[in-house]
This record gives sequence, C-alpha cells and structure tokens, in this order.
Amino acid sequence: MRLILFGGPGSGKGTQATFLVDHFQIPHISTGDILRAERANNSELGQQAQTYMDSGQLVPDQLVVDMVEKRLTQADAQSGWLLDGFPRNANQATVLEEMLQRTEQGYDYLLFLEVPPEILSQRLLGRQRQDDDPKVIQDRLRVYAEETLPMILSYQDHPKFVQIDGMEPIGTVTTAIKTAITS
Repeated sequence: MRLILFGGPGSGKGTQATFLVDHFQIPHISTGDILRAERANNSELGQQAQTYMDSGQLVPDQLVVDMVEKRLTQADAQSGWLLDGFPRNANQATVLEEMLQRTEQGYDYLLFLEVPPEILSQRLLGRQRQDDDPKVIQDRLRVYAEETLPMILSYQDHPKFVQIDGMEPIGTVTTAIKTAITS
C-alpha cells in the first residue's frame, strides 16, 4: 500500500499515520521526523534545515526532494510506504509525480484530513510541543494556507483522492480512513 497523507499542521496526520503504518506494515516516511532526526544528529542536512524550521518556513524543496527520493529507494519502502508531510507545495507535487514515474511506482490513495485553520491553531497551541512557538505556529499556518492547501485542493478531482473530516474523534477518523481504503 502506497499512501500520501495530507493535512495541516495539527490535523492529526501523525496519529493517523501510526494506525496506517501498523495496519499495512509499511514505513512511515515523515519529512518532519526525518528533518528533526537530522537536526538532532547535527548532520549537514539538519544544520541547513535548522534555520528554516526555527522560523516556521518550509525547508527548500531540493533538500526535501533529495531526502524523500533517497528514502523511497530503501529496501523497506519497496512494497509500500506512507508519505507524511510531502509534498507540501505544487513544485514538490510535480517532482513527486516525476519521481514515481521514473521508479515505476504509484500511490494507492491521497488522504486529506480536513480541519479548519482556526482549529489547527488551537490544536497546535494546546499540544505544547517544544517546537510549537506561537509565532512559528502562525507562520506554519500561513505557509500551509498559501502553498500547501491549494496544492492539496488541486487533487480534489483525482480518483484516488479521499477527503476525511479531521474534526471527528480520533477513532471515527481512523474508521473513515479504513473504510475508504477497503471499499
């Protein structure tokens, strides 16, 4: 199973990703997790990404694309994967489509957890994660509204696009995803 999971910051992507990777026994490829690990390891990529992440900006496309492409070629990703946090803009979406064609892979579903912006802000401010500074949160939501959401909505007519109400309780969202995938 190859899945792309979309949603704003705080939409519940991480929670639902945990269910999906366990259910399908596929690797969770989260650009945010990979970048945080690179930052914690003080790698060159982590150092380059640090300044962008701290200010709430997206890491430049080429850094993210290279990282994702490398990850998709690893052995555990050959039979399936879940992409979380990628693509985040139209350029990344185009590059992903080209990458998947080159590697003769595709995806099974594009899952969008829809949550209104004001709720995303409340959720992010309420979770008290170390990197959830109020100014950074507002910047992340602005970038999401300007770059990511329009890219997500461009997939709405795609036959593999599934929109899920992310306002429902966690279990209800999980059930809706499972129903959409198995139907």
